[in-house]
Amino acid sequence: AKRGRYGAFLLEEWDLLSSIVSHLSANLKVPVTCKIRLLPCVDRTIQLAKLLEASGCSLLTVHGRVKEAKGRDVGVCDWDAIRRIKEALSIPVIANGGVGTFAEALRCREATGADAVMSSEALLENPALVAGMENMPSPFQIAYDYLDMVEKYPDATKIVRGHIFKLLHGPLSVHGAER
Repeated sequence: AKRGRYGAFLLEEWDLLSSIVSHLSANLKVPVTCKIRLLPCVDRTIQLAKLLEASGCSLLTVHGRVKEAKGRDVGVCDWDAIRRIKEALSIPVIANGGVGTFAEALRCREATGADAVMSSEALLENPALVAGMENMPSPFQIAYDYLDMVEKYPDATKIVRGHIFKLLHGPLSVHGAER
């Protein structure tokens, strides 16, 4: 991403970001949405978010971690920073990060005041997360259901294997004998 100049590595290139968003907003018939991570200084992140809004961004997703927070160094998601960004903008804001359960999604929305909540890793491991069910199906049942769908709607083996790995990684890490 750094070599290709995309993703979180564009966060320091404000003129370029503004130019891209302005161009897209002026030339597309659909809303332009953006996703950012926090900068080391929350006030600078707010300035960036305002610039994106002024450039034509219609909806902003904010990941509540800095770009360096990945893998083992993921750290805690800063929901307060997302709240501050939401309060500074007039466009819808989606909070992202730190959501692994339905209850956490509700807490995130409450803490941030965001218009919606996005979850990525947790949904890959448990697609039923958004259902908010008290009796969640087991990861094994979700995997079986997924494989039934793959029979009806085939996909590349690599993709299927990746999804199955995500779905079963948690339970198989705890129950190593089943591996």
